[in-house]
Amino acid sequence: MLALPLLLLVPLAALALCGVVFAALFKAVSLALPGGAPRERGALARWGARLLAVLAVSVYVLGAGLVLFDVNESSHGADSSPAPACRDVDAATAEGLWSARHSYLPLGFTCVRQDGSTYAGEPVLRWCNGVGLGGLVGAVLLSGTAVAASRREPEGEGGPASHEERPGAPGQGRARA
Repeated sequence: MLALPLLLLVPLAALALCGVVFAALFKAVSLALPGGAPRERGALARWGARLLAVLAVSVYVLGAGLVLFDVNESSHGADSSPAPACRDVDAATAEGLWSARHSYLPLGFTCVRQDGSTYAGEPVLRWCNGVGLGGLVGAVLLSGTAVAASRREPEGEGGPASHEERPGAPGQGRARA
């Protein structure tokens, strides 16, 4: 049931990760150029929060796709079980390997030996968990920063010019209704 939607989402997640890289590079260049600083309070934090949220979701979807593909591979063909995520380790670790349990939250495989002891399989999935969780926490923190920045009062007399008074600000020179 999960296979078809996930199969369709994995390529989109890969494209989204490419988009995150290009967006970050474009933003860095635009901030370095004259006049590239955001004029609205919290704009850069909101942008960063969105970028981190896309990163977290994309990495999680790719990791879930890896779990799904390993589960699928372990259920078809001769010498396919247990999952490749458990078999692709050194011989001493995999000795007595009996079965594997998969998990989508957190992403991973628990590899079970005949004596009942376990070990974690597929280190790539642990990496996906870390990046996904870090991106999610970063997105939440940056969202909070953006909200706090947008609620702050503009600085009064003696402080920097407000948004409307800044030269070159949007709306400058237009009649206001």
